[in-house]
Amino acid sequence: MIFSERILELAAAIPDKEAVIFRKEVLTYRELMNRALIVAGFLKVNGIKSGDRVLFSAVSKPDTVAVYLGVQYAGAISVFIDKNSTPKNAFAIYEDAEAVIFLTDMKLPEIPEGIRTVSMKAVVKGEAEPVLPCDEYAGRTWDTESLKALALREHVTPDPEAISEILFTTGTTGKPKGVMLSMRAVNSILSHTKTGIGIREDDRILIPLPMHHSYALRVTRAALSGGSTIVLQNGLTFAREVEQNLDDHGCTAIAAVPVSMELLRAQMKDRFYEIMGRFRYIEIGSGSLTVEQRKRLSANLPNTMIYNTWGSSETGGALFTDVKEAVKHPVHVSTIGKPLPDITIKVLDENGSPIEKTDEEHTGRLALTGEMVMSGYWHAEEITKKTLVNGYLLTNDIVWVDPDGFVHMLGRSDDIMNVGGEKVSPLDVENVACECPGISECACIGVPDEETHLGEVPVLFYAAEEDPGEAAIKSYITANAEKYKVPVYYVRVDALPRNRLQKLDRRAMHAMWDERQK
Repeated sequence: MIFSERILELAAAIPDKEAVIFRKEVLTYRELMNRALIVAGFLKVNGIKSGDRVLFSAVSKPDTVAVYLGVQYAGAISVFIDKNSTPKNAFAIYEDAEAVIFLTDMKLPEIPEGIRTVSMKAVVKGEAEPVLPCDEYAGRTWDTESLKALALREHVTPDPEAISEILFTTGTTGKPKGVMLSMRAVNSILSHTKTGIGIREDDRILIPLPMHHSYALRVTRAALSGGSTIVLQNGLTFAREVEQNLDDHGCTAIAAVPVSMELLRAQMKDRFYEIMGRFRYIEIGSGSLTVEQRKRLSANLPNTMIYNTWGSSETGGALFTDVKEAVKHPVHVSTIGKPLPDITIKVLDENGSPIEKTDEEHTGRLALTGEMVMSGYWHAEEITKKTLVNGYLLTNDIVWVDPDGFVHMLGRSDDIMNVGGEKVSPLDVENVACECPGISECACIGVPDEETHLGEVPVLFYAAEEDPGEAAIKSYITANAEKYKVPVYYVRVDALPRNRLQKLDRRAMHAMWDERQK
């Protein structure tokens, strides 16, 4: 069933169950539905038609979920904008998406001609005045009940193949790409998350993630479609808020990213495992836990399930790892997961042909197919043709698959180093270096070999509270890795460069290295 239709159903079946919580604000399924219908009614009054793009600020509050659903009930396409976006970037996405209205409470300077904005808070409350001419409803007065009635009267069950939303990716360089997801893809993505993680109806899932990001959205949809409760939190800056949400709302699960676990561990100190052990499960997405993190968390959280999910805006969560099971096996310990039965993967060689048998020495490019795959990139036909080939989505991830079907990643194709003719994955170096005593986090890049000019050499960037020193780090890696994987250069930093979702920014590391060489 289509996500928005499922919430209509649950609003009738479990109207008084808590759906969305943010601090002291609580929306039941019925209240969430009422707010969504008010939004849909407002959009209808403004003449919003099926397929129109509606841009809105994705704040970490219940109103974002209500607006998202309201846009769906109106038959329009949701376009999310980072709540911290600059006005310039927001206006650029508005124009790129050819949006017809922008729901936001951002402080905006002079608004360019042709961009229509309206207060998101006012829309949800049913207090916003129409901003688009619509002759059919001109001159009428609207209250919340009449807006809801209009939304229900004009509601049409959507076509599963229709575009549901556009997710503009936040790349580190270049123009953001708009990932188009159909109703069918959204339903497949939420189904995969429910199955891959095992979300239960009685779960209360803490989501301290940016609400415009695909990870937060897929967890939100999966939880709500199953009748669970989501608890929103504005980032993971303060560990105290995690504990407060556990105390106040009885959270049973948390969706987090790898670096946030280290941030929480540093803040909670000797209470980290006690506090995190109160969760039934922890899902880590938008990046892979290191082998050291997997072993440490598994050993110290005996009663908490730990999952690591691989996915993208183009596919949602597609490969799932039960971390505690993986660490029991010397080969599986570093896997990025195993596809669910309705997801098919291939490993392709440089010519795009499938590699029948892969291993650590025979790797290739990961390709996936299934109902979860995007419809394409908005207004980018050439990139879409290169990415969607013969029904498969081609990624830039270099992988191999073990005999048990677990996928292992070397890194993105442009991150793989050529060290004296040997292909070296930065993850191989990082998994060893992160276990070196004293190192809190590290990352590796390849830089030109200035001595031989025949390839690259590894550079290790690392953070440490008490620096073990280059000699100690090099000695540790030499004892635990092949000689050609041992970094030649070592750079201590206060923290590794990351984007808003705390993904490692290797381009920034290359820029840092180039700056050092001047």
